[in-house]
Amino acid sequence: MTVLPVLRERYMIRLNVPYVQKDEAKALGAKWNYTQKFWYCEDDEVDKFLRWYDGGDRTEAPTVSSEGERFLTVRDINELAENWFEENPVFDLVRVRGEIIDHSVWNGAHFFNIKDADPDISQTTRYQLRCVVWSNTASTALKDMTVEDGMEVGLVGRLQFNTRYGSAQLVVARLVDLGEGEDTRQLELLKAKLQAEGIFDPEHKKPIPRYPAKIGIVSSKDGDAIRDICRVAHDRNPYVQLFLYHVTVQGASAPSSIIDGIKQMDKRGYDLIIVSRGGGARGDLAAFDDEMVVRTVYNAKTPIVSGVGHENDWTLIDHVADMRFATPTYAAQGVIPDVMTDIRRLESLRSSMKYSMEKILHTRRLLLSSKTERLERYNPEAVLREKKERLNTLVMRLDAAMRDAYLARVHRFELAVASLHGNSPTAKLVRGFGYLTKDEKPVLSVKDVAPGEEIVIRIHDGSIRTGVIETSENAKGI
Repeated sequence: MTVLPVLRERYMIRLNVPYVQKDEAKALGAKWNYTQKFWYCEDDEVDKFLRWYDGGDRTEAPTVSSEGERFLTVRDINELAENWFEENPVFDLVRVRGEIIDHSVWNGAHFFNIKDADPDISQTTRYQLRCVVWSNTASTALKDMTVEDGMEVGLVGRLQFNTRYGSAQLVVARLVDLGEGEDTRQLELLKAKLQAEGIFDPEHKKPIPRYPAKIGIVSSKDGDAIRDICRVAHDRNPYVQLFLYHVTVQGASAPSSIIDGIKQMDKRGYDLIIVSRGGGARGDLAAFDDEMVVRTVYNAKTPIVSGVGHENDWTLIDHVADMRFATPTYAAQGVIPDVMTDIRRLESLRSSMKYSMEKILHTRRLLLSSKTERLERYNPEAVLREKKERLNTLVMRLDAAMRDAYLARVHRFELAVASLHGNSPTAKLVRGFGYLTKDEKPVLSVKDVAPGEEIVIRIHDGSIRTGVIETSENAKGI
């Protein structure tokens, strides 16, 4: 027999580690309490974690250590439990009844859990027991019975300790069908009641926005669901804003926590709300079958998307939600458009359109150039321009000819004027000649005057009044 060593008392110190700093705390050696859901360190390591320690009460540590002390391995503990089960005859033949959940078949063996089917026991506090029907005994244990979730059964078998999982397991030798389980009956009655009220009707479904900018998430901050949603959002649309409201998704307090989360997020004006939790056994999803949770989703003003459990798990919240997806990952993919792919597609389309337009424009330019050349050849404006140029040339030539003719005539006129001027009486007066008049009449002959008469001699710069003394005629021929 293995003897347990005496271990000294140690304490764990509760740490207030924000979600975004958990990796840093874990790297320093902080530990996570899976039962009570908080981070802690041992009392002799608190100096490393003062930034997260608020001086709260110490809690008895789940593990202890000291120098020189001997620690049991997990295998040691499990073998101790296994031996205790094997040595106690009370576990050799066990009769138990319950409702089957989480049934699966692998290599001919049936694996499932059973839970209490007593309606007087709260659903969130009902205990579960792991069961197995091995393939070599399945035919005799089941007798052609079809095993399904929701069946209430009576089981006869041997209770063992499963060292691999560290839990008790009932190896079933015989299974008796006791009918539909009470939980399944109550769930179907509730579903029928809500359906009769029209809560699941499609006309009450609110439309999901195509490009949500702000998404509220009602889920556990420590589960895989929020990590899956954040990963999908980062890959598909890094610009979308996610807001988490941490809730308890399993246990007696889960329904009220989920209800509070939905109501709070519904007040904040987000584009939509995702209610989700990661995978788990079907029995772990009981909070999402709660009537008040369903009614809270129905009364919400914000579109609500459900992403609860696995692909084949349907809860009542899936029926009332405005859109249902099998898992948190599928929910994120369904409501967050792949903007990065859209951007790349738009860039490709833009490049393709640019190339097509440039090709079309190039072809059109060539055609336009050809048409332009033809128009230039037959364009009336070009013909008129040519005629106009010829007309301008002729006008210029005509102007030159007229100018030359005018100048020639001017010159001839000037010569004539000069000639006339040279032959005029006035011009001769300048050269010493005079012009005789009597009684304002020219004297043209000696016969026109007589001695004693008064005559006027006009010269170029005036006149002389004089008298005729005598007259004489020239001989003929002179």
